[in-house]
Amino acid sequence: MKILIGFIGGIVVCGLLMFGARMVFPALADTGDPEDLSDNGSLGLANLIPDIEKIYRDALIMPFEKAESKIYDEDIAEYYSELLTKTGLRSEAAEVK
Repeated sequence: MKILIGFIGGIVVCGLLMFGARMVFPALADTGDPEDLSDNGSLGLANLIPDIEKIYRDALIMPFEKAESKIYDEDIAEYYSELLTKTGLRSEAAEVK
């Protein structure tokens, strides 16, 4: 019985601490006028993270483009280029250049 009361008491105390911390440190802070932000404030942490999607896409597509540069038969090269476009590995705009 003491264990159950201690457990419930601990949950209540932790809940009160979390509620109190939320009141002291609000989750959303008002930054005021966005034009008043300095260069540091406007950059934020999101600009420090590399573009993972671009890195992944380049890593996926690069071997296929290297293989395409080794194809010397025009018919096979045309088929391979069309295959890359239809599978979505290359966009239509990239094929034009």
